[in-house]
Amino acid sequence: MNTIQTYQNILLCTDYSKDAEVAFTHAFDQAVKYGAKLHIMNVIPLSNPCEIHLKTSVSKKDSNALSLVTDEQYRLQELGALKKVYDKRCRELKDHEFVVRVGSPDIEIINYSEENNVDMIFLGTAGRQEKDRVIYIRTAANVSKFSNCQVITIGSPGKSKTDKKG
Repeated sequence: MNTIQTYQNILLCTDYSKDAEVAFTHAFDQAVKYGAKLHIMNVIPLSNPCEIHLKTSVSKKDSNALSLVTDEQYRLQELGALKKVYDKRCRELKDHEFVVRVGSPDIEIINYSEENNVDMIFLGTAGRQEKDRVIYIRTAANVSKFSNCQVITIGSPGKSKTDKKG
């Protein structure tokens, strides 16, 4: 018995890298094809309260509160950035949403996908900077391993086999 797969919620995880741009194209196409809601998400790593505490002369309690305020400021700035980059490009969709979370990227992506009944996740495997590559590969691996839905990871499109030869 063949059943036709349909998707209602598709999640794009972005850091604005080349990989994320390719992932957006695929996620957008699938959202249009299935009439699905496209969730566009960026995760900001938590501020380190100890770092804030070391750089200032505030108590641990106050540094934790300052960390939360700082994280919320970054979250709001990032939400504006997501809208600036993707809002016009998503007008063709019947439904889309911008989401910014603060925390560990793999955990936040998995939690959000479960909370919002996401059917398919698209994300890149490399960040904007080469030094971030290990972090993004780990994130992609963990999301793929622990998600309750399909996960499509996008590798570096600009790095072909010929690039490695020379």
